[in-house]
Amino acid sequence: MTSAALVLLYACALQRFNPHLDGTRAALYAQTTIREADREGLDARLLVALIAVESSWNDAAISPAGARGLGQLMPGTADALGVDPDDPQANIHGVAVHLRGLLARYAALAPAERYADALAAYNAGAGAVERYGGVPPYPETRAYVRRVIALWRRLSGA
Repeated sequence: MTSAALVLLYACALQRFNPHLDGTRAALYAQTTIREADREGLDARLLVALIAVESSWNDAAISPAGARGLGQLMPGTADALGVDPDDPQANIHGVAVHLRGLLARYAALAPAERYADALAAYNAGAGAVERYGGVPPYPETRAYVRRVIALWRRLSGA
């Protein structure tokens, strides 16, 4: 598949998550997602799934807790990553770098546990994952991990 065809395929997926996303922005976000995933050694479909669960690909999303943008980066996390959470491309970059760091943090674990713990840390913070020795017992976090992994599997054709 050519890179243009891949970007178009991803852009169409993003528009299914957010029908208000115009074709130009969808293509830009798709291209950025693929590039950042490649740069960080991630499966781009995992980034698509994470952002879909976080914001439904709404670049103006702001949570009640103050998380911002596509990947719902908290201001402190965005600052630590050196990204503007309100800039969609920077936000995607920040999500990819942050997720890569979390996956590295749990690299010694078996893959299923590694991804679950990294996603739980993305949602609830690494401190909560450390305190509980894995996915914390918070219903929101457990549901979040299940949703991201299920969507990632669906996007992967599994």
